[in-house]
Amino acid sequence: MSLSLYHIIFLLLGLLVGWYFFSELKVREMTLAAVRKHCQTMQVQLLDQSIGMHRVWFKRGPDKRLHWWRNYQFEFTSTGEERYQGFIIVLGSQIESIDLGVHKYPDQET
Repeated sequence: MSLSLYHIIFLLLGLLVGWYFFSELKVREMTLAAVRKHCQTMQVQLLDQSIGMHRVWFKRGPDKRLHWWRNYQFEFTSTGEERYQGFIIVLGSQIESIDLGVHKYPDQET
């Protein structure tokens, strides 16, 4: 049995998809831990204990190399009554920013 060019390309694509999948899992775990810590620091509650992929793209980092740019979204509450959306942006394996957006603080309830 000999491998044709089609088989080699198919095998390489499978390996690339597998590599991306496992690197995504690693970054997602790190990102979820950072979101949990940030929510605890900001005294808000992370809802559903999860984050979801919102956008993915390529972007150049400070080292001038292309990295995966990932934007995850998550939901949190500050009062226990309303849900708010937050975002975390990751470039490669480095967290660029975490944004909780506009939300009520517990002492602002009316």
